[in-house]
Amino acid sequence: MQTDTYFSCVSDHRSVAVCKELGQPLWASCREGQPHREIAMLVQGTGFVKTDKNGNPTDGGLGSASLALLAKAGLQGLHINDLPDEILMRIFGYLHPIQDELPLLAMVCGKWRRLLKTTGSLWRELHVDPRGYRYWHFSLLCCIFRVYGEHVQVLTWYEHSPVYESVFSLIPRLSNLRCLRLPILWTRAVVESLQLLSRLEQVQVNGGFSLGDDDLIRVGQSFPELRVASINACWKITAGGMKSFLHCLQNLESLKLKINSGLPLNDVRSEHAMREGGRIVQVVAEGPWASRVSVLCLHFVPIEMDELWTVVKKMTSLKKLSISNCETRYDVRKQATGGRVAVGFCLHTSVSQLPTPITPPPHLHGIRLVSDSLQKFYLFNLWNVLFVSVEAADLRHVTIDQGLESLEHLEIYSPKLRRACINGSNVLRTLNIKGGKLSFLELSNCEELDMRTVRDTLFKNPRVVVLRLGCLSVDSLLLDEGLVPSLQEVCLMGDFSCEAVHVRTPSMRLFHTEADNDIITLNHIYITANHLCKVALIGTPALKTLTVQCVSVDSIELNLCSDDQLVLDSCVIQALGSIGFLRLFDCKVNLMSVSTPLARTVVLYRCHMTDYVLQMALHGCPNIAHLNLEKCRNITQVAVDALPLKFLNMFGCRDVHRLELDCPQLLAINLGQCPNVRLYLDGVEQDLAALCRQGMQIVLPGDSIRWSHDYPPQVYICS
Repeated sequence: MQTDTYFSCVSDHRSVAVCKELGQPLWASCREGQPHREIAMLVQGTGFVKTDKNGNPTDGGLGSASLALLAKAGLQGLHINDLPDEILMRIFGYLHPIQDELPLLAMVCGKWRRLLKTTGSLWRELHVDPRGYRYWHFSLLCCIFRVYGEHVQVLTWYEHSPVYESVFSLIPRLSNLRCLRLPILWTRAVVESLQLLSRLEQVQVNGGFSLGDDDLIRVGQSFPELRVASINACWKITAGGMKSFLHCLQNLESLKLKINSGLPLNDVRSEHAMREGGRIVQVVAEGPWASRVSVLCLHFVPIEMDELWTVVKKMTSLKKLSISNCETRYDVRKQATGGRVAVGFCLHTSVSQLPTPITPPPHLHGIRLVSDSLQKFYLFNLWNVLFVSVEAADLRHVTIDQGLESLEHLEIYSPKLRRACINGSNVLRTLNIKGGKLSFLELSNCEELDMRTVRDTLFKNPRVVVLRLGCLSVDSLLLDEGLVPSLQEVCLMGDFSCEAVHVRTPSMRLFHTEADNDIITLNHIYITANHLCKVALIGTPALKTLTVQCVSVDSIELNLCSDDQLVLDSCVIQALGSIGFLRLFDCKVNLMSVSTPLARTVVLYRCHMTDYVLQMALHGCPNIAHLNLEKCRNITQVAVDALPLKFLNMFGCRDVHRLELDCPQLLAINLGQCPNVRLYLDGVEQDLAALCRQGMQIVLPGDSIRWSHDYPPQVYICS
């Protein structure tokens, strides 16, 4: 195929980002045969060609022959195909094999075809994300497997995405494949199809109820060089099958066990999976593989506190531990109790045959762990756990999720802890996190939590940067510099229950609320900081007072994306330096004070306020560049005296009949749907049509042209 024809057929499919970064000058030079300065810049950007202070190429990665070529021709005079192979390979390396249709470049010329065929680094790692794929993307994927399959070493698939049979049938061609992760259910047929990949070193097996012991053992025999094995949701295997499988892997370095993940409890076979799950844990912990377990996820596994302690102590390389629904009770089926699901573990005897009264066996009443390797720790749906105590030198991430409905005490000791997400299930009473490097703390559903322990935790962790807060056991929350000296972000979640929030810390940057649920108790917010990036409040229908005091603030947005009007008794914003963007939606404001030397954009959209309140707000910030009073329908007279004002939007202010302006830099006025407005400039009434003829941009009262809230505003026509 000729070069021109090739580019005409693929240019439409090329991604915009690649065209900007690499494509246009590269393809143009190849098509027209002309040198381009962009090629030289791209060549230098690859890192293969280094220049001295005079811009001459030096030997910093290329061979002597290539350097001589560059010195002779000069970077500015090179044709794309005159570049050394090393540079072309680096250029091709910027392209994604599938999304940027890299195999199609082999149709340009023989040199490119040879480079694509012999350069293994271009195809070494393939991550397939078919969510945005078209049919030709799958054809390209099959082409890569057929033509360049010998170079592919890592093949991963986006989770919960389809793997078509036509594509899967070509995977055994990847003779040098080292890592394989497919979101498919492994069956005997899958194992038999993939057993040719004898060089696999890393694999994830999703077994479900389809993969038995014999099939798992065959996996171990087919891939004897496995170094990293992930056994995920294999509900049919037994402890004996797991033991035989591990015996086949002499080179195993890391084992990831995810026992009973996603187990369907309405399936009668789930009883067998529950029993065998505990036995598998014991077999692995007591064998020589305990020190190789890096991930352990226990779901619906009957285990006691002492057993869990022993298992974790033996797994000296454990990095991630996740525990859920691990209770030992005689309940066989899940039962709806109080809106939640209570799950138990069966014995060989059915419930109807059990003698009465039943004495329940010991359950997981607490968790106490000590580990030198643990880095991530997750707990959820452990109904009987009363306390959690974790001491781990390398622990970085802790998540205590919903379902710990008996948890009263939580202790975490880790000098490297960075992130802690705690859901107290409205029963947690004491909290003790001692680390010193904690930067992210989330507390939700903690209505019984002793606030003295919260303050003590914050004192012990002065590096907290992000604080996400839900329900707490106080009416008024104070966050000052002495308590959280490094605080930069505060997020109020949907279950936040305090009536007032006081934030006084100079490092504060972002204060916002979550959009999922309304916070119906919050009445007052007071923020004092130096340089605020953003204050965004949505879902606060009970808010009465908002006070922001700072040196400067980039953006303040209130009641955005809400259909309910917010009634504010007081809105006070003071910025010693400037306000970048102030926007209020559907607010009825009884008192508004905006005090700042400079405000770029002020938007009061569908706000209800008297003329006096509006004038007092405008009087405090005389240097506004863009003022938007769209659909403020109860104001009647507006007087604006602002030297830098360039854009004034009065669209939909139907009750305005007098508009007085003293704005020498005014560029445009939007008076759309203001039928009774009379415009005065410097005290003299103006004829709108005459002003339009003089060159001023005016949207006349009879027009329906709206402006955006940007600076400068964009125009769009109402339908």
